[in-house]
Parts: sequence; C-alpha cells; structure tokens
Amino acid sequence: MKPIHALITVLSFTTLCIPPLLRTGNCEASSITVAVLPFENLNRDSTYEVLSRGMCESLIEGLSSVKSLTLVERAQVEKALKEKALGLTGAVDEKTAPKTGQLLGAKYVVMGSYQVLGKQVKIMARFVNVETGEIDQSKIVSVTGRYPNEVFDLQSQIASKLVASFNVAASKDETDRMAAVLKSPGNFTAYELYIKGQNAWLLGTKTGYQEAVTYCRKAIELDPDYALAYYTLGNVLCDQGKHEEAIEAYRKAIQLEPDFFLAYSKLGNALGKQGKLAEAIAACRKATELGPRCIMTYYNLGIVLQNQGKYGEAIAAYRKAIELCPEFADAYFNLGVTLKDQGKDGEAIVAYRKAIEFEPDYAEAYARLGVALDKQGKDGEAIVAFRKAIELKPDNAEVLENLATLLDTKGLRKEAREYWERAFKLEKDPKRVEMIMKRLAEP
Repeated sequence: MKPIHALITVLSFTTLCIPPLLRTGNCEASSITVAVLPFENLNRDSTYEVLSRGMCESLIEGLSSVKSLTLVERAQVEKALKEKALGLTGAVDEKTAPKTGQLLGAKYVVMGSYQVLGKQVKIMARFVNVETGEIDQSKIVSVTGRYPNEVFDLQSQIASKLVASFNVAASKDETDRMAAVLKSPGNFTAYELYIKGQNAWLLGTKTGYQEAVTYCRKAIELDPDYALAYYTLGNVLCDQGKHEEAIEAYRKAIQLEPDFFLAYSKLGNALGKQGKLAEAIAACRKATELGPRCIMTYYNLGIVLQNQGKYGEAIAAYRKAIELCPEFADAYFNLGVTLKDQGKDGEAIVAYRKAIEFEPDYAEAYARLGVALDKQGKDGEAIVAFRKAIELKPDNAEVLENLATLLDTKGLRKEAREYWERAFKLEKDPKRVEMIMKRLAEP
C-alpha cells in the first residue's frame, strides 16, 4: 500500500481552538449549566444599548464564582445567536429560548430586560428550563435603582437572587467574590469601554481587534485596577499574535486578582506560544490548583504538556477535562492526537469517534480518524472518514491527497484523479504540487 501523507502535525498553540463551550465549573450531574443571554433594551434607545450585552457579560463573570454553576462562554452565546440569525437583535423569547439553550448545552437559560426611566433603571431577570420550556413565575427577579450610579449594585442583587432561585450551594467566599466581580469597576465609563472592547473582540476581525485594544486600554486608564479589562486585553493581543504584550496583560490581571484562574490558564497558553514551555506548564498547573473544577484549565494544561512531549501527563490532563465534561469534543480530539503520538492508534480511533459523536461536524476529527483507520488497514472505513472530512471542509488539500492516494491503491483511478485535480488547485507546497502532477500524469 502506498503511504498516506500525515494530515496534521502535532497540534501547535497557533492552531488549537482554545475556548471550549464552558467558561467555568464542570459538566457533572451535581453542576447546573447556565447560559445567560443578552438583556432586552426596552428603551429601544442606543444610548442604553451597552447594558444589553454588558449585563450578560457581567452575570457570566459573576455567577462563574459559584462552583455549583457552569457558565456558557459569552463567545458561544454570540455564536448560537448568529446561527439562529438573531445576532444583531438578541431577540430570543420564551418560545425560542429552549432551542437556544439546547444548542448551548445548557439546562437553564437566563433572560432579562431593562428600562431606564429618567434617573431610574429597572432590571428584570427570569430563567427558562430548557427541558420543559417553562418559566417559573415565582422565580422572576426584579430590582430598581438609580442609573448609572447603582447599576453595579443592581447586577449583584440580580445575581444573588438567581443563585437563590437555582437552589445551589454557594459558600460565603463564592458569594463575596461574585459581589466583588459584579460591583467592579466603580467607574461606569470604564465599564462601558470594557463592554465595547468585548463586543469588538468577538467580531473576530482585524478592525475589531484594533478597536478592542483601544477600548480596553481606555478602560484601564480610567480604572487601573480593572482586572477583567486586562484579561480581555490579553485575549485580544493573543489573537493578534502579540504574545509578549498578552503575557504582560495576563500577569497584571493576576496581580490585581490573585485567584483569577482563567487568567493563569490563558497566560500558560500565551507562554506556550512563545516557546516558554516550563513557565507555561507552571501557569497552567496553577490554574488547575485555583480552578480544580474548570475544564479549560486541564485542557490548556494538556496542550502545553503535549507540546513539550510529555504525552503521558498530557493524556492525564485531557482525561481529567473529559471526566469533568464528558461531552467535550475538543478534549477527545486532542486526546486522540496525543495517543497517536504514543503509537496507540486503536485508542486514538476511539477518541476521534467520541469527538465526532459530540460534534458531528468536526472535520479535523474525521480527517485524523481516516489516517488512523488506514494505518490499521481499514481502508473502507478510512475512505468513508476522508469523504466526510472533505464534505465538511472541501478546501483541505492534504485530505484530498490522502483520499486520492487511498482510492488509487484500491484501483479506483478515475475517482482518484478527481481528487488529485482538486488538490492540485489548492496545494501551495511546490514539492507536493510536483508529486500531484506526477500522479496526474500516470495512466
């Protein structure tokens, strides 16, 4: 059999998608998964629009202090809204909320609205049970206060009432931290700038990143102790490839909030991208120490260990993330890659299949699965996996070449030629282009 070309090299920090579905906590039965949606602006006045996603972001950050709750990342909320064509308006009502919650893997969806009347603001929040689609009318919470002076206190009150409504255990340390997060910063203008920075970052564009950096830096100028602004600034700088600056921002966030385990986790990722693997591992281990129920800390730890060639420890970290969240597709995928690096192709196949089970459109998992199956001589299954990978991602030249090579070995020359031609149009590597030309020249 002619060799199949390796599809994907050992995953690097630049190619891994770090943000998984959940922000903190775990997926165990004892944990309640909650998605907070943007609040509805009843004023229909852009002057107050910042509160819509501002309160959403603040409640996610605040509620994440309670270990019994698992909060869905705001980025994932925005993605879900876009997929439902609601991204511009956030127009999710009681009828559409359950579907949105299912898409996000949440048990409850928190919805809310607010209205500013003169110098008063009224905020109302309610949550929908995703399984039943029902709202418990007895657990609708409402608070009123002065705008904008008391907005932070009102957010804290809303969060406290929601925690009580969820009937989860929350220690005094957790509720104190939640209150501190929700009442920070004291400067409302800094808060507005921070939310604008978050919104710009989530656009995922070059212009969005530039604007996000500007907004976050302005927020920090107004409130030098704004840990979340430093954290978001670090995220944006990392996405821009400015890893040294990102590291500095994460370190500042940690200096201001020593228990900020997500900042430690992202710091570890940034250090890894700089090749500072020992420091990266130390930062990620600190993150797991401070956030022992957070899947992201173990996931990032697995990445840095894998990149340092410590495969056994990396596998243990990925398995811990999976233990906390059994439906974490990215952790299964990375586990599969690491097992393959140890020569455990059979176990890798199992991991890739689990990733696909929980994320059916996972093109990279199908591609990796095809390589592993071919290595075990399971040509028919490998062809099926490659076909699915190409269906999901038609412009991957390497997968096209792998499928073409395998079809050639099966004597399916006409069909193989079709894939060689498609790969030829996409391939950039001169040596591989030359190889494809030779294959196309064969009778």
